[in-house]
Amino acid sequence: MKRRNRFVMDVLIGDTVVACHCPVTGRIGDLVFDGVPCLISTTNDPRRNTAFTVEAISIDTDRQWIGIHQGRANDFVAYCLNTDALPVFPYSKHVEREQVIGTSRLDFKVDGVYMEVKAPLTELFVTPLPRFERRAVTRPIETDRLIRHLETLIATLPATKRAVLLYVFLYDAPVFTGNPNRKQDARIRQLIRDAITNGLEIWQVNGELSREGIRLIRCVETTNHFK
Repeated sequence: MKRRNRFVMDVLIGDTVVACHCPVTGRIGDLVFDGVPCLISTTNDPRRNTAFTVEAISIDTDRQWIGIHQGRANDFVAYCLNTDALPVFPYSKHVEREQVIGTSRLDFKVDGVYMEVKAPLTELFVTPLPRFERRAVTRPIETDRLIRHLETLIATLPATKRAVLLYVFLYDAPVFTGNPNRKQDARIRQLIRDAITNGLEIWQVNGELSREGIRLIRCVETTNHFK
């Protein structure tokens, strides 16, 4: 029914409006959250202030669920790595998560190669149904944290000769090529272009989310789209 703040969404369950955890602190497209269908999960964690988490929303003509829980994206990638389902690392043997390098933390280290996972949500690459209101489009702002992680990932290249930036969409998104309207876009693109010559690879994973879980749709290399 409403996004109360960065951390809480009000969801109508039956006849009761319930406060649910919002797993995304940033923007979710330019949506006004009013009557947007969603999937929620439950938790019994006594440390939580809310018993539910909003996992996905549905706004397009295909009525597909769009996963908004970025933590699930990392869990999904870990599962796919452990089952050899991703061609980016088709036969991974040693998978480590949350690798601290300097003042940053990269998501994965796979057989000695570092990989950072990003699940973009400031833009939703679907066409919303007319009944869903959208705010005036504003320029997405890339945080210092994102750029710091990218620079940290690139800094591993002299030693490893390979690094991976993996974009994950928990819906069937088109090939992601960045956003020319975002602030600091030129700096980010130049960082990526320079690093590609030294071994940086860009990949994209699309997953289909349902009440039962997440299914891999495809995993493709998109490095050429960033050159």
